[in-house]
Amino acid sequence: MTTTELEMYVREQFNMGLCEFVRHKVEAENLYDYELARILNVDGASVGTLRKAFGIKKADGFSRRFESAYGRGTIGTFKKMIENPDNTLVDVAKHFGFTREYARQLYKKFYGCPYTEVFREKVLARKRKKLEARMKSQKYVSLVKVIEKMRSLGFVARMTIKGTAFALFINGYKVTFRCTSKPLFIGRNRYFRITRGIGSNGQCDFFICLCRDNGKSIHYVIPQHVMPRYGVCLSLDAGPGESKYAKFKEAWHLLTHESQTKQVS
Repeated sequence: MTTTELEMYVREQFNMGLCEFVRHKVEAENLYDYELARILNVDGASVGTLRKAFGIKKADGFSRRFESAYGRGTIGTFKKMIENPDNTLVDVAKHFGFTREYARQLYKKFYGCPYTEVFREKVLARKRKKLEARMKSQKYVSLVKVIEKMRSLGFVARMTIKGTAFALFINGYKVTFRCTSKPLFIGRNRYFRITRGIGSNGQCDFFICLCRDNGKSIHYVIPQHVMPRYGVCLSLDAGPGESKYAKFKEAWHLLTHESQTKQVS
């Protein structure tokens, strides 16, 4: 059968051009030359010649074997999973039941490049996602408002972001920000619990503690050396004679001169 005759046959039987038909069967369905030859009623060598003339590579035998072993459509599932920034090689390998190393080899086989490149992109994507979530959080919004308040009071305030962590500096002091809106009841007394936080011990000069109470924002400016190791319970209505922390309520002046903070105990 000549090429012209094949063209007519495919047009009549499959309603598409010969090149389009061969490309679809080889690239989409991964048919081998001998399988395509059976459909066209020609020998395998003729199909090979046609394929080369159309610039079409041989069917991907590996893909067929993979789907034969793990099920039809599993290559698409593998790609969808591996491209998800939240999934690791371990996650994908566990889903299919093979090893992490085999998942790495499959990635290189299917994409033509090492997984190392996409791994870096995934790490960055996860960091961006965490940062975006944190910047939308109530704590971040409250922190921005505190910075605006301090600037309105004439303080030099700036915030730096490293990875997903925020660092706050005011007049040269390093400040740790804490906030809460949930009161804690001890007997009939109501308190707002503020913790130092992980890794904050000795790593800052002051704690700015924001307590939200019925729409009001009350701030405590507490020097680092005064803050108890496991945090503090603040009574918003307590006066100087009732709580040693009352003197730190809205005590923004402590951020002005270092000499003043050293006198506080």
